[in-house]
Amino acid sequence: MSVPHPGGDPNANLYAQLKRDVLDRVPQITAVEYVPDDIEAKQLRAIFDPARLDPPTGSDSPELTIKWYRQDPHDWFRINYTDPNTGFHAGWHQDEDHPDLGRTHFQYSVDDEEDRWGITFEHETPSLILWEIVEDLLEEIRSNYQFGNKDL
Repeated sequence: MSVPHPGGDPNANLYAQLKRDVLDRVPQITAVEYVPDDIEAKQLRAIFDPARLDPPTGSDSPELTIKWYRQDPHDWFRINYTDPNTGFHAGWHQDEDHPDLGRTHFQYSVDDEEDRWGITFEHETPSLILWEIVEDLLEEIRSNYQFGNKDL
């Protein structure tokens, strides 16, 4: 069970910025959608082309979902990657779900394995945080945790 966001509506302008500045520039992502639509925009969904991922995982498209609420003193967000081919899930959350891990944590699950730990980002700007997450996902997270190459 997760802790709900503390209130307010997502910032539609922020979602447009994240789409334009980050997600539309990632070659492995073939589509970005506003959920439920571009008028209500409660979250973003980025669809990956499984053939463009290295290593590929199967024929079904993995997804990255982004929920982001602007607020003081710290934004609330949940960014989750799911690969339906392998059942792998990775999440970057800045919420109140695990106060023992600090303000922000990373978590993953695959097969019978799962773990989570506190993290920090190099940047504070939402677009730059999302860049960090996407780069980490494509360069480290998938190879280290989805495929079990933890001795890198």
